[in-house]
Amino acid sequence: MGGLSGEIPARAVAFGGPGGYHPLVRHAPALLRTDPPRAANAAFQRGPDPGKPPFMMTPAKQHSPKHPLKFDLTSTQAKVDPFPIFAAMRAEGEVIPVKLPLIGGIWVTTTHAATQAVMKDQGLFVLEGKNAGKSGVSGVPVRWMPRTLKILLNNMLAKDEPDHRRLRKLVDQAFSRASMSALRPRIETIAEGLLDDIERQAATGERIDLVDAYARRLPILVICELLGLPPEDHDMFSNWSGKLTTVTGLLSVFRALGPIKQLLAYLDRQIEAARATPRPGLISDLVRAEEDGDRLSHDELLAMVFVLLVAGYETTTNLIAGGVAALEANPDQRAWLMEDRADRMELAVEELCRFVSAVQGTKPRYVSRDVDFFGQTLKRGEIMMALPATANADPAVFEAPDRLDLSRFPNPHLAFSAGIHFCLGQQLARIETQVALDRLYGRFPALSVEQPGGLVYSDRIGMRSMLKLWVHTGREQVRQAA
Repeated sequence: MGGLSGEIPARAVAFGGPGGYHPLVRHAPALLRTDPPRAANAAFQRGPDPGKPPFMMTPAKQHSPKHPLKFDLTSTQAKVDPFPIFAAMRAEGEVIPVKLPLIGGIWVTTTHAATQAVMKDQGLFVLEGKNAGKSGVSGVPVRWMPRTLKILLNNMLAKDEPDHRRLRKLVDQAFSRASMSALRPRIETIAEGLLDDIERQAATGERIDLVDAYARRLPILVICELLGLPPEDHDMFSNWSGKLTTVTGLLSVFRALGPIKQLLAYLDRQIEAARATPRPGLISDLVRAEEDGDRLSHDELLAMVFVLLVAGYETTTNLIAGGVAALEANPDQRAWLMEDRADRMELAVEELCRFVSAVQGTKPRYVSRDVDFFGQTLKRGEIMMALPATANADPAVFEAPDRLDLSRFPNPHLAFSAGIHFCLGQQLARIETQVALDRLYGRFPALSVEQPGGLVYSDRIGMRSMLKLWVHTGREQVRQAA
């Protein structure tokens, strides 16, 4: 998701465009480095030489998607500790071919510069196959798709211009910085309610899965309220969501068709209810936009609500869970944050966005014309996936990228993408993560991850998704001592 409007508060400055918001002003004096910047960082801050297009690189070993390199981006190792794999990939080139389930041979990026170039060049890298001599969307053929999935392709995340702009403008303002900041008190209330539930669970000795009890439920409840879905349906959607986020291959795609059809039917009923009786929330706003002649078809409206609902919680779920796991694995950084959560949380969450990289890969795009790009010859119709996770691990931009440094500054991560498809919900995700971690550690300062086996990752394509995060709240020890 993405969409940035409204004034930037005095405590914040923008760095690196829409994908690089950083709360720096009040932190800057303590965080500015006194050592000379490395040449790579200095070059990055100056920007590219206008006389040298970013795709005119030093000749590299030539690769082809027909002969992909043996890097498994869905492996457990790629989720638990991806940095060594990313370094090995980078050694092969800035753009390399790998094989992905469902898609096959595909180009991927391994550096910050190459990743940002793909994200920002919507003319060279397109989502709709028709703009590159193909028939698919986002790298996936549509011939075999059932109607349920084809409906979902009518969303803004799968569209090139001008349809992307037409659809996105309908929701940009709703996800502006000012709109999201106004939600913070409500997000805090929801978080406290969920922590009350966890506290009751802990009191009975029940095992706590933080993904299910907190990291997933918090953003789900928030986005449901934002859309205007009835409160009594929130648990039902939470159950559906667990089935939708386990898609890892062709078989699981077909297994998910049932829950997807059920969810689409439910959303269709909610759209009709909002049409008959307007109510607060984005669904009613979108219905009004459709009726005002904004050229929104019924399938587009249905796909828009579906995407807002699913994309509105999934990235944040993985960011919250991954953030807790990262803090627990780096006790020195956790201690630094706990010394002054109120003053340091915003900056810390920026580094967690980079370090966790919940979205490892963007939607695949087609190459629209033959081109030499970062040392490789790309052919029209081939598929390219930008990897923000490898960009966020690039030592040319980030000193010691495999080290969690919550005071890192500057931090031009690409966790929320860049270009026209930068994340619509980035401000909401930031605020939800800030609130989630602040309230969690405020309530349970002795929180710890179960050892061993406390972390269980999914092998989903493009996501660093945690299925389970088993934790001790620290209250168990208190009861035993009493």
